[in-house]
Amino acid sequence: MTELDIMNLQSGSVQSTGLYFIGMAFSIWVAFRVSSVVSQRSPDNVVMKAIASIYGLCVVYYFNMTMSFYTYNMELTGHRLANLKASGGDVSQAGMDYVANIGASTTPPTFSLMPSDPVMYAFLAAVLAIILLPLWGPQDDA
Repeated sequence: MTELDIMNLQSGSVQSTGLYFIGMAFSIWVAFRVSSVVSQRSPDNVVMKAIASIYGLCVVYYFNMTMSFYTYNMELTGHRLANLKASGGDVSQAGMDYVANIGASTTPPTFSLMPSDPVMYAFLAAVLAIILLPLWGPQDDA
């Protein structure tokens, strides 16, 4: 496998993960709408609140999984480039800079659902709060 092959694999991975991201971003918006509608039209319906909550939790879980796959794909590209270099293959300076920036090695990366970016924790918590608080928080008596 050449560096070009590795970068082509990364390109395909990033494109497919991007499509999933778009779908999950839309699903987050749907979860916001469902939460809003249920809290306004059925504030006393516990079953609808539970269903809306389950949907929101699932959306956040799968959004996190999509972002985890993006991180894994980046690490896997660095691993492949490091292996290519270790086996005596030609890797450009840009490729080696990528390996250094990612912190890749010849040890295969492992997939993790724990976000590598600390900002993602705050983002996921905010999305969950926007979905769940209108459902289970105090209701206005308007």
